[in-house]
Amino acid sequence: MDTEISALLIAVKDGIEATIAGVIDGARGWLQASTARSPGRFWAAFTDLDCLRGEWGDWDQELLASGAAGLVCRCGAHSVQTRMIHNRWIFVVLCDGPPVPGAEKVVEQAAQVLQGLLPSGAPPAPAELGIPLAWIRRRSTH
Repeated sequence: MDTEISALLIAVKDGIEATIAGVIDGARGWLQASTARSPGRFWAAFTDLDCLRGEWGDWDQELLASGAAGLVCRCGAHSVQTRMIHNRWIFVVLCDGPPVPGAEKVVEQAAQVLQGLLPSGAPPAPAELGIPLAWIRRRSTH
């Protein structure tokens, strides 16, 4: 499972010229897979961007409500696209600048493929989702 997911993440990252792509277990706040060499580097890709700090707003609520959410940083030089899979997994893609044309469609198609690769399992309670962003929010305020 992880090999296929990793290959898909790399293909998405390279295909839309993203900075990083990953799948987070929203029930536990754990990084399941990413294009980064380590979980620390994955999270650093977000926390090292001062322009993203404090920009998350109602991101997690939008993701829970619609299954997709995105944001652009304060300076406009970075964007994040996310998709919810099986009410548990969060597929996230960080790009430098606005996404390239067609990127949203690529992310959506990759999310559909991930539905077949990730276990559905019992969905977590909504309060358990967004843990990774809560972590980012806490780190960015210190």
